[in-house]
Amino acid sequence: MYYLAKALEILGITVIGIGFIIKFPALMDPKLLLAGGIIFGSGWVIETYLLK
Repeated sequence: MYYLAKALEILGITVIGIGFIIKFPALMDPKLLLAGGIIFGSGWVIETYLLK
């Protein structure tokens, strides 16, 4: 379960980074930011509340 949480966090940060790189001169796509935040947040919730 720990590795699943870490994988979700890394995936979320990766989605945010890719979204930033794709639209670099302009602002980032809010849908990618939201998707990355949700993925990262789900991993953080698993790590914080389910593993203690």
